[in-house]
Amino acid sequence: DYAMLLLMCTYGLGADEVIRLTLDDIDWQAATLRVTRPKTGVAFTLPLLAGVAHTLVQYLRRARPRHVPTRHVFLSMHVPHARLSCSGPVRQRIIEYARVAGVEAAFLGSHVMRFSHAARQMELGTAPKVLGDILGHRDPTSVSAYVRIATERLRDMALPVPR
Repeated sequence: DYAMLLLMCTYGLGADEVIRLTLDDIDWQAATLRVTRPKTGVAFTLPLLAGVAHTLVQYLRRARPRHVPTRHVFLSMHVPHARLSCSGPVRQRIIEYARVAGVEAAFLGSHVMRFSHAARQMELGTAPKVLGDILGHRDPTSVSAYVRIATERLRDMALPVPR
């Protein structure tokens, strides 16, 4: 669970992108992660950050069931250990952990984590075009939702109030 959630928080991946990851998508030598967008089928490469790599290694060594016929990274933890076929189990885990942490919201799921990641990137100064490319938005106006909540960045762009 931690490895999945870390991938989603760190890279802004959706649940569908995470459950489709295979062992072949991880290039340990080049320290990269290949992700394919479910909607468009477009593949892109992200840097495999050290903390994420360490967590993936721990998961693969200690938690991922061995001797399974699939190369998907994340599997059902119930026998038979098969790849996750939909994002529902990921959403359920997010809801469970949010409740344990005392987080209450009208909606909880991978889109909330993706949205939070995007807003954080905007506040850190990531250009909207770069963020749109990373998140796979073909329409530049799609990024406007993240700009609206990136309050620190908006404060920097605000005009002075006339007296």
